[in-house]
Amino acid sequence: MPGYPVLAPAAYYDQTGALVVNAGARNGIGAPVRLVAPAPVIISSSAAQAAVAAAAASANGAAGGLAGTTNGPFRPLGTQQPQPQPQQQPSNNLASSSFYGNNSLSSNSQSSSLFSQGSAQPANTSLGFGSSSSLGATLGSALGGFGTAGGLTNGSGRYISAAPGAEAKYRSASSASSLFSPSSTLFSSSRLRYGMSDVMPSGRSRLLEDFRNNRYPNLQLREIAGHIMEFSQDQHGSRFIQLKLERATAAERQLVFNEILQAAYQLMVDVFGNYVIQKFFEFGSHEQKLALAERIRGHVLSLALQMYGCRVIQKALEFIPSDQQVINEMVRELDGHVLKCVKDQNGNHVVQKCIECVQPQSLQFIIDAFKGQVFALSTHPYGCRVIQRILEHCLPDQTLPILEELHQHTEQLVQDQYGNYVIQHVLEHGRPEDKSKIVAEIRGNVLVLSQHKFASNVVEKCVTHASRTERAVLIDEVCTMNDGPHSALYTMMKDQYANYVVQKMIDVAEPGQRKIVMHKIRPHIATLRKYTYGKHILAKLEKYYMKNGVDLGPICGPPNGII
Repeated sequence: MPGYPVLAPAAYYDQTGALVVNAGARNGIGAPVRLVAPAPVIISSSAAQAAVAAAAASANGAAGGLAGTTNGPFRPLGTQQPQPQPQQQPSNNLASSSFYGNNSLSSNSQSSSLFSQGSAQPANTSLGFGSSSSLGATLGSALGGFGTAGGLTNGSGRYISAAPGAEAKYRSASSASSLFSPSSTLFSSSRLRYGMSDVMPSGRSRLLEDFRNNRYPNLQLREIAGHIMEFSQDQHGSRFIQLKLERATAAERQLVFNEILQAAYQLMVDVFGNYVIQKFFEFGSHEQKLALAERIRGHVLSLALQMYGCRVIQKALEFIPSDQQVINEMVRELDGHVLKCVKDQNGNHVVQKCIECVQPQSLQFIIDAFKGQVFALSTHPYGCRVIQRILEHCLPDQTLPILEELHQHTEQLVQDQYGNYVIQHVLEHGRPEDKSKIVAEIRGNVLVLSQHKFASNVVEKCVTHASRTERAVLIDEVCTMNDGPHSALYTMMKDQYANYVVQKMIDVAEPGQRKIVMHKIRPHIATLRKYTYGKHILAKLEKYYMKNGVDLGPICGPPNGII
């Protein structure tokens, strides 16, 4: 608009918050002008006539200008004529922004306003007034120069400063944009605004952040397409996917599966992602399970030793049929690393699951690795578990060499904090001949071993699982043996560990032998009341007296004739 004198009055907010435009002597407007919406803007008639011409040029002949100043948006204040002012030539590259609109100072102008866009960006729309609007175009043309001389706005219409030089400081920043401009992300239109590049300060995408803040309580799997990996590695997102997969359709599962397959290993070792992979082994199709198993191949050892990966392998072994070739290939990857896995806090679980789920013929390499190592592994916190799984699931010809090594070290194992569990397992699940070998090791040492923290558990199992004859021998040993001035039975009743062996003997003894035990206990009833563990024995006796109305009667030998 060369040749048009730009109105650039200084402005300020008064106590009521209204915008006051004070032209001063520079523009020839005699008195301050207060702009109060929605009342018409008051300005001199001569300036209004000039604004009409400017608006017509800016809007390219748009209808509805200020032709009728009396009825238009501008109402003349009076007949006072403004003093002529020298023309003010704007800069060609000025990017200005005002409260009411943009002036068309240059084709390079990149600015937006609250009400309208200048002619440099005709495609953009405004909040309420487009480029053809008389109010938007006229006010943008008449007042758009506020940022050019003396008054500076921040794009939202509020003045930042009217001090000289403030405009230059503001102009050096990036091009201004308003709160409601098309580029604003504050009022996005729909969920389509979410993109992988839309990252929040937390590092999460906006979609995940909104989900974590409960803004989408009914979110569906199809709506997080493109974000499956991110959700899988988030605590709440992973839980969401797990729950949805349990009831998802085949198409929804495939949608998720397509995104996680290529990065399956990354999820397998992730604290939250591993659960998503596990869900596919539980609820996925057979093809999906095999595809994930292929992703495990080549990484079995590293996954088996990893906290989260070991869980994925266990789930794969559990839900993929053992006759599948991929399972045998996975298990064979552990060959040569069996002992390392067995002694590892994560790997031992994988070896146990292999023994439980895989056909025993495919596990001979594990049995071979244990030769000469049975005692060491039986006294290991993790190895003792694997030994027990072998005794449970492997073939007799595979367990035989394991048992032979165990019998060579029974005395040490029954007193070991881990080995005693292996011996107990043999007593519970082993062959009769193996049980008898262990009972033979216990005979003659019942009193001593019953007072041992770990061995006392083995003695209890011997009393419980031995044959009737062997059980009677063990109980008789306690009743007839003396420990100094007192009987062995009396010593055991006061002991913190052995008292449980006596209770077990009372429970499992034949009726005749139980009477003998009770007669042995009766003289010590008064003394037992003084001891914490002796009270347990008295409680057991009272239970039998009240429950069965036991009359001890005359003492006689047990019916099996051993005593």
